[in-house]
Amino acid sequence: MKLGLISLLGSFAAASPAAYGHSEYEYVIIGSGPGGGSLAANLARAGHSVLLLEAGGDDGASLLQQIPAMADIVSEDSAMSWSFFVNHYQNETQARRDSKYTYRLPNGTLWYGLGPPEDATPLGILYPRGATVGGSAQLNAMNFALPPDSDWDDIVELTGDETWNSENMRRYYIEVENCTYAPEGTAGHGFNGYVASNRNNITYVTDRPGVVEVSQHAFNATEGIDVESAEEVSELLQRDLNRDDPDRYAPGLFQLPLHIDSEKRRSGSWVYLHETLTAKCANGKPRYPLTLSTHSLATRVLFKKGHDGKPRASGVEYLKGEGLYSADKRYDASESGHLINVTASKEVIVAGGAFNTPQILKLSGVGPREELESHGIPVVVDLPAVGNYLQDNYEGGVTVEASVPWENNPFANCTFTLQPDDPCLQEWETSHTGPYGEGAAPLGLLYRSSVSETEHSDAFLFGAAGVVFRGYYPGYSTDTFPPTSWFWSVVKMQTGNQAGTVTLRSADPREAPEINFNFFAEGGDRDLQAIQEAVEHTLRIFNATRAPYSPLMIVEPHPGVDMKQAIMDEAFSHHATSTCRMGPAGDKNYCVDSEFKVNGIDGLRVVDASIFPRTPGGFPAAPTFMISQKAFETILKSRKHSG
Repeated sequence: MKLGLISLLGSFAAASPAAYGHSEYEYVIIGSGPGGGSLAANLARAGHSVLLLEAGGDDGASLLQQIPAMADIVSEDSAMSWSFFVNHYQNETQARRDSKYTYRLPNGTLWYGLGPPEDATPLGILYPRGATVGGSAQLNAMNFALPPDSDWDDIVELTGDETWNSENMRRYYIEVENCTYAPEGTAGHGFNGYVASNRNNITYVTDRPGVVEVSQHAFNATEGIDVESAEEVSELLQRDLNRDDPDRYAPGLFQLPLHIDSEKRRSGSWVYLHETLTAKCANGKPRYPLTLSTHSLATRVLFKKGHDGKPRASGVEYLKGEGLYSADKRYDASESGHLINVTASKEVIVAGGAFNTPQILKLSGVGPREELESHGIPVVVDLPAVGNYLQDNYEGGVTVEASVPWENNPFANCTFTLQPDDPCLQEWETSHTGPYGEGAAPLGLLYRSSVSETEHSDAFLFGAAGVVFRGYYPGYSTDTFPPTSWFWSVVKMQTGNQAGTVTLRSADPREAPEINFNFFAEGGDRDLQAIQEAVEHTLRIFNATRAPYSPLMIVEPHPGVDMKQAIMDEAFSHHATSTCRMGPAGDKNYCVDSEFKVNGIDGLRVVDASIFPRTPGGFPAAPTFMISQKAFETILKSRKHSG
């Protein structure tokens, strides 16, 4: 089943259940990202009636979402993303040392930086999330790296459930993946799944002498390999990070695996959903019983008392309307939407992501008793784990400027305006080639610090010449940087910090929650040490670079500040997880059991990145697609056993 892509001429016109006269479904799923969207399509293809609620619109056919190189721009698009503002620290003085810290001025405009105007209202750090069919995987950088096998095996140890072992989880990856870069039949890869995987154009490394030289120094510093030619650089970079090998997280340099298809378009649950929604029987009727309702903001899960007195999820209440959520740039408090109730005869599945899943559960009466009662929310189940244990991969940027521009920049003539005279758009549209088909970064690097918990790497770096990525702030997606720039972003794995929180500001479902990651509050010394060592590793690589590129000027971490302090000041993150973490069944320090069931409630599961006990690997996209596939199998088995 190799999936084609829906025509770019338009997208499926989703309707509310009322438009079809339906108010009851077997499954109601909240959230259409890698967790919920994929699961909805799978359940419908298995013959179950499914209502999929998405708070955003259906814009997957837009060029902004289709073109990989537009990832940054789409993440700030008001119609497709939500702009959360989060705190990194409890200490306000430390929090505001970040040059990306954002404020709102009295005239409503946003201002970021150090030394704000006296009348500015502090907001925090911008944290974009997808508000569109397909979720945040429609606006991410498309990294599709698998986590280390040990991340899955740790779940087995925690829950006692052997089905989470790394070998079994590889099976779900094979079911999900449609690999386009490895020879068909390569062990450990899938070739018939609904998420295409690909890699960037290797010539955008090998045709750039300066990039080749830095790569040669990176191979030497990281692996002890002396690489003599661009051809050898190419060969080594194409080693497969997602290969079926328990040692694939050994230190090294490589190309990043990406969820991009063979025609250089973003791939994800949007494609699968639309294949499912548009499939027809011979008589022209829909082939699968899937209903997609967009602009549908879930407000709470509804419950009834089960036969044994235990609460059972029976449906969902939601608001129909555009821009109803305060994180939406189009938000208008006077627009209240239309309230709709739907019934789920089998299960409700929450897949709103690490920020919205705990908010929905708490608004439904599932969460810490004291917090719920403080907002006048009747308690259905006292579950302290909901909204706690928020985690993420720290990122620390390393930016330098060379003495001369890095030559042969493939993006040099791109306008990023999507106008007909854009030569890069013309190339992408006519031949499915060119720089607009590039995702994430051309280089990835695994580094093992002295404080790694395992024999494998605990830092995942990605880098590129001629651009800079230092985190999120208003307007970041359209900033320009000198062609002499080079950045490495250090993604810290094996996070030691589980101290983040997502808490309600009020009982109003339209108000975004308060989010504080409490950076470095737990395990901070170890995490800072690992990031510092990775930063120093990249600086050694740069220091080995010869003229005409050298000498190179360090821009970040700021050379005038103690390195660990500089890392703390500018650290950021964008892989939030674990606010409804998985653990032993019935233990209220955990939100769900190993079958995704919410503790203390029947008929309610969570299937998104919020369930990970610990942030997996360096990038959560692939693991989230995998757990969605596992949830599908788990649900079908439970239905079979229950009759």
